[in-house]
Amino acid sequence: IRRLREELKASQKREAALRDELEASQFQSGSIAGKKLVQKCRELQSENEQLGKDVSEGRMQQLRAEVGMHKDYASEQRKSIGEMREWIEQLSDELEVAQGTIFSLRRELKDEKAMRERSSRD
Repeated sequence: IRRLREELKASQKREAALRDELEASQFQSGSIAGKKLVQKCRELQSENEQLGKDVSEGRMQQLRAEVGMHKDYASEQRKSIGEMREWIEQLSDELEVAQGTIFSLRRELKDEKAMRERSSRD
């Protein structure tokens, strides 16, 4: 009988401990602990939203900076292309002058050769 009473007391203690554990694990939004948990969840959700915005804005700032750098690079390239076009035009003009000079000198040389041939025949 003593052994049964001890087993009964042990079982009752175990039952009480399990009930306490069950009550502690059940969520009740009306309880003080439940209200604290809900408030903490709201705070964490707000913090997560703010961190998400900060990360997003940081990425946007990085992308804006990259766009600015690419615009500057494109502007420099356009300027360089313009300068090269001017240089090409100058070279083209100089080439035309040189070709005109060469053509004139060839004609003079041809005329000179023709005159020499005539004078050597005479």
